[in-house]
Amino acid sequence: MRITRETVVEASADFIWTVLGPRYAEADKWASSVQRSSGLGAPAVGAAAGAPCTGRVCETQLGRFEETIERYDEANREIAYSARGEKMPFFVRRLVNHWKVVPDGPGRSRVQMELVVTLAFPFNLLMALPMRLQMGGVLRKAHEELKYFVENDETPHPRKLQAQRELASVGVA
Repeated sequence: MRITRETVVEASADFIWTVLGPRYAEADKWASSVQRSSGLGAPAVGAAAGAPCTGRVCETQLGRFEETIERYDEANREIAYSARGEKMPFFVRRLVNHWKVVPDGPGRSRVQMELVVTLAFPFNLLMALPMRLQMGGVLRKAHEELKYFVENDETPHPRKLQAQRELASVGVA
């Protein structure tokens, strides 16, 4: 299953890339689905050479996810990472998310994302549509929140601020 998304953002490609690439471990600053995040390992080598770390851990409402950077291209502003979650359904064999930031004029960019999810048979037939709908909503929110964050001088989206308040009210933040 493949889901693609593209969002036009009124910010420079370099600034957006800084949030997605060099500050990869800081997803908890802008994504409402991420309660806490931190980098894993030292700077990466191989296809991920130049990345700030080898991956990250994200604590979410769906549990803990560990990500591994598989591709990191500073010059082309691209990052791809695989993810594995403790509550991820057993039939999800592989999940890879690929982001790319493309300049689109002065102070304007296109943020492209492609999520590839490999599902085991026969779940690839049974669960593809429900998962596409669920994941599509999550990705739409992530794009909205990233756009808001970079277009508003690193001010979190109202949805992120609400998530932070809810965490603080239960003593988690």
